[in-house]
Amino acid sequence: MKFTLKARVLAALCAGLAAAPAAFADGQPRQLTASAKLYKQYFQEAAKEFDVPVELLESIAYAETRWISHVPKGQLKKNGEPQIEIDPDPHHGMPPSYGIMGLRNDTYFGTSLTQGAALIRVSPAIVMTDVRSNIRAAAALLSQYGARKTRAFPLEDWEGAVARFSGIPQPEVAQIYTYEILTAIRQGREDSGYKINQRHVEMEKVYGKDKLRKLSARRITVETGVPDPKISAPDFLDAPAKNK
Repeated sequence: MKFTLKARVLAALCAGLAAAPAAFADGQPRQLTASAKLYKQYFQEAAKEFDVPVELLESIAYAETRWISHVPKGQLKKNGEPQIEIDPDPHHGMPPSYGIMGLRNDTYFGTSLTQGAALIRVSPAIVMTDVRSNIRAAAALLSQYGARKTRAFPLEDWEGAVARFSGIPQPEVAQIYTYEILTAIRQGREDSGYKINQRHVEMEKVYGKDKLRKLSARRITVETGVPDPKISAPDFLDAPAKNK
């Protein structure tokens, strides 16, 4: 399977495309759909079962799929839940992701699908198509990557686990992913099909002042063609020095 580094980076940046908070014409939040309410319950159950922050599960699902389950071609279920049918062949150079949590099984992003399925002792096929199992598999992985962290730990301490969950091998690029996940929690996200509980996150504590300024810029660039790409913010300008 061949796909360029540029295409791979786009996967890391996809969370940024969904980063803007939902806006409502009447200024009022919409009522959650029946499916979204059910998913909120699944997130709560998985967070409790595997002792991980529910906000991380909600935000990862938002960044990956907007809470819409991605199922293999030919396996759509007529259960009233929002679903997208995907082709198992790479799309525009990108390998597919599965379920509401965007789990993967490829040579670049890793085998979160099969690993998660093994942790909850079900088949990968079930994790692909069953939303509750998909969320449980992701929660089990996040717990494993958290190295004995619990829900009682600050969200800032979970950044490394989220980076590993992303499957992005370059640390600098993985931070783009984790920044979007934590930003969605810090600001909150809500629409009829999803709701992320808002919670305070000390972003500077996670990334440091200089890195945070880059990550929060309106536009960032990522090096290509190098094993360990760096990110930069070409549009960022330092504030002019104040006259003494």
